Amino acid sequence: MVAIYKSGMNAALQDIAVISNNIANAGTVSFKRSDTIFEDIYATEKNRTSNLQLGNGVQRLEPRRAHQQGSFIMTNAALDLAINGEGFFAIKNPNNPDEIKYTRNGSINLTNEGELVTMDGFKYLDEENNEVKIPFTVVDSEENIRRLSAINVAANGSIQVDYGQGVSVKVATVGLSTFKDETKLRNDGNTNYIVTPESGQPVVSAPQDSATGTGSIQSGALEAANVDTTNEIARLLRAQQAFSGSSRIMQADVDMIRRLID
Repeated sequence: MVAIYKSGMNAALQDIAVISNNIANAGTVSFKRSDTIFEDIYATEKNRTSNLQLGNGVQRLEPRRAHQQGSFIMTNAALDLAINGEGFFAIKNPNNPDEIKYTRNGSINLTNEGELVTMDGFKYLDEENNEVKIPFTVVDSEENIRRLSAINVAANGSIQVDYGQGVSVKVATVGLSTFKDETKLRNDGNTNYIVTPESGQPVVSAPQDSATGTGSIQSGALEAANVDTTNEIARLLRAQQAFSGSSRIMQADVDMIRRLID
């Protein structure tokens, strides 16, 4: 019986850890909450008439990540992009070109070289998996040097750059990647994900692509975490009560055995 009580306590502890992580990341851009998954363990006991399935505790499974879209935080910054619908931004490690991760975090920084990067320096990729680079100057038809004045990203991912009045250049189209099962992507920290055999390989296309079902781009916004803090606190209280209840039952069982021995 002690093993059964212990499995219940361990399950409650994992539930508390997962819920606490959800609450801690409620303010993290594009964070996706997780749910703890359990299954019952049964032992088979044979008697003269049938095999009885007896409860033998609970088994913890890998937490399941919920990819429902979070609400939008309006920032009005030109390079803050939120995905309205399906898809992930592809980002490349500058120190390892073969390392590509995927994220819904569209808080984009512009480097001195005109590259679009994450806070960690990973480079955002376009619809053809090429790095996106924005020139700070161009030469117009009259051989005049024109300097960058504005950046606009359309709903279809088109990046249009203005160089003063009358000069506008499309430099790239933001790429979005979709997967067979996005819940099977492996979390690599900082709301970045890595492909696994279960998730399937990415299908890269432009936003608003009807063939792949990619969503649209909302410029001037960021996707908030899909965490309902009130609901998570209620779940945390239930998990704490489950742990407390299991520990009290186990203590009562131990006390009873001690009295019998004494």
